[in-house]
This record gives sequence, structure tokens and C-alpha cells, in this order.
Amino acid sequence: MTRRFPNAPTLALVGVEERDAADHAVVAAFRHAPALKLEVELVHASSVPLDYFSHVDPLGVKKARGYAATRWNNVLQAAGVVGAALEDTLEIIPGSPAHALVERALVRSAGVIFVGRHERRGPFDFGDVVRDVVSSANCPVWVQSGAPRDVHRILCGIDLGRSSLAVLALARDVALAIGAELHVLHTFQRPELGYVLGYPVQFPSSVVDDARERERRDFERLLAAFDWKSLRYVAEFLEGEPLRELLDQQRQHDLVVIGTHGRGALARTLVGSVASDLLRRAETPVLVLRNAEGT
Repeated sequence: MTRRFPNAPTLALVGVEERDAADHAVVAAFRHAPALKLEVELVHASSVPLDYFSHVDPLGVKKARGYAATRWNNVLQAAGVVGAALEDTLEIIPGSPAHALVERALVRSAGVIFVGRHERRGPFDFGDVVRDVVSSANCPVWVQSGAPRDVHRILCGIDLGRSSLAVLALARDVALAIGAELHVLHTFQRPELGYVLGYPVQFPSSVVDDARERERRDFERLLAAFDWKSLRYVAEFLEGEPLRELLDQQRQHDLVVIGTHGRGALARTLVGSVASDLLRRAETPVLVLRNAEGT
């Protein structure tokens, strides 16, 4: 079962590396740590093979840790975040970055993982590490796009599947902790054309209308029965393409919360899913809850 947060105190792991993309994730984690009651731990995966890692010069590792801590302290201070004892929170672990983060999160019962999204290298790329962490983590993953900012408005997209309640709970708890407004969105996608002998056949408008109204009622019932814990929210039911609506509306929000049903080896591609497309193209941080209905 995928874990949810916040469940104070919550351990937040941040995947770090030498490139600047990790800096945004570090700042985001420490910036939101007080409100979300996070204990932050930085995790750097070393490419040194496990068989040789125990023979690495401890003094060299200590110097590297100190250098990295100084660098990220400077980054945090420049972003207005002070008081972080980074040298005590940095763990260097052998293995690939994604595997190290996911395994560390499992062992340490982490409540959330922060990762920075790299600039796209092609139309289908949103970073191998990000993709692998999102598809494998047993806790929510905060994918930081660009420089962090205060979170005042949260957009939560749900599909009315079994995972919707868990995604709503995650968005609700973060909104309550941060003091943000919550906008819940569901997009009705018109049924695709039917085909007879290879020729497209339009669905009767009555069929589409019935499907739309049935989905609207399901959306309203789901929200009415949910425990909002006094949180005020805005709900919106639209007709269109889910990804397009999320991309359009994310510009008016500071965080997007979504779920993804991916799991196992196939999920590592995440090709064609709303989650993967959003992660590739979003300009706003995305908090992803994988396989929210459980395994």
C-alpha cells in the first residue's frame, strides 16, 4: 500500500546530485518543512559499486559531505531559508539514484520524496530518475519544477477511480497544513467513436449526455461523502481532455496533486498516462501518489 502524508513528524527524503535541478528540490523541501512538519534528509547515490563502497576513504567522504553541505547551505540562504544543518542530514548511498531513493524511503518509512525535474532533452523525456522514482516509490513524490514558491492554491485532479479518495486525502492534508486553497477538478472525456467494419460510428447524443450526467453525479457524491476536516474547497466538473485541462489550470496554482495507477516493470514507461504527460510538461510542482488504491 502506498503511504500517505503528512503524519507528523514526517521524514522527507530529497534526491540530490551535482546538477542544479536538485537545488530546487532541496529548497522546496526545507521551505515547506515547518508547515508540513518534515524532517529532511538528503540522499546522494554514489556510482561506486557496493563491493567497493566499504573501502572508500572515510576522510574523502567526509570532505565531500562538508563541501556539499556548504554548497546547499549557500543555496538555501540565497532562497531565504536559514538554520538547516545539512551536513548532519546528508546520506551517501551506493547504487543508482532512483533505486537508492526508493529503498531508503522504504527502510526509513519516509512520508514523501522530493526530486527536481531536469530540463527536457526530448519530447518524451522527463528524467529517468524522476520516472523511476514515481513508478516505484511507496510514498508520495514531490516533483519540483523550477524555483520553489509559496503554495497558496492547490489543484487536485481526480478520475473517480478507487484511488480518488487517497488523492483527495493527500491534497486535503497538504492544503490544511500549508493553509492553501484547494481546487478539485474532474474532467469528463467524451466516449470515443465506435467502429463498425472499420468505419467510425458516432455515439447518439443521448448516450453521451447520459454518461456525462452520470459522471457528474458520481463526482458530486464522492465530494459530498468525503471528510474535508473543515477545509473549504472549490469543485469543478469540466468536459474536455484531462491533460489539457490540468496543463491550462496549473498556471493559476502553486501545486498540482494527482494519482497514478502505474506499478511494476510496465509502469516504468508511464507512456500515455496523464501523470507522465503532466510531469513532462508541467511548469508547476506536481505531487504524485502512485497506485493509491494499493497493490
